[in-house]
Amino acid sequence: MTACDTLLVVIDAQRAFVDPAGSLARAYGVDELQPSVDALVRLRTHLGQCAAGTRPVFVRSEYRRGQFTGGRLDHPLADLCVPGRNLDCEWAAGLDTTRASAIITKQQADAGETEAYRTVVERAVRDGVRQIVLTGFQLTTCIRVSALATVGLVGARGARVVVAEALAGARASSYVQTATGSRVDATRRELRAAGVLVAQN
Repeated sequence: MTACDTLLVVIDAQRAFVDPAGSLARAYGVDELQPSVDALVRLRTHLGQCAAGTRPVFVRSEYRRGQFTGGRLDHPLADLCVPGRNLDCEWAAGLDTTRASAIITKQQADAGETEAYRTVVERAVRDGVRQIVLTGFQLTTCIRVSALATVGLVGARGARVVVAEALAGARASSYVQTATGSRVDATRRELRAAGVLVAQN
């Protein structure tokens, strides 16, 4: 497929998920960020090498205090991507958003719950896009649920949904193998079962 056939979506490339001063590092330690930091380097390189006509969609998160902590405000993740509370909502360092075709703000993990996202995706497919590629953070949460929602939006209309795993990060602990595999393994299985192509390189 060509760039004209493909819509590139960058999910949550924000300091919350890749910066030592972000909420994830404060909650779990800087080492937990390493896979995402590595993915960000690859993502920046990829965006820099995209054809001049490629205009990705950037999706960012703005949440409520305590949204993911059961309302607890003393939890380290209570202010995750809460505007004005910290640096979480800022774009990740070195990320160029000037060529974005759209910048969408979501208030839930799933971008598909945001009308602006649904409108952009549906319009792209109507205009001839046949492949929607999701990148960004976090693979096991926001990317996973957004990819599943995107399949629901466009799968019946002949468009393929792809998660570019090399351009998507997760916490280091999500790659740790247990008797049943890792959280990343489980995410891959769930996505593939729903018809999402997980591209690992």
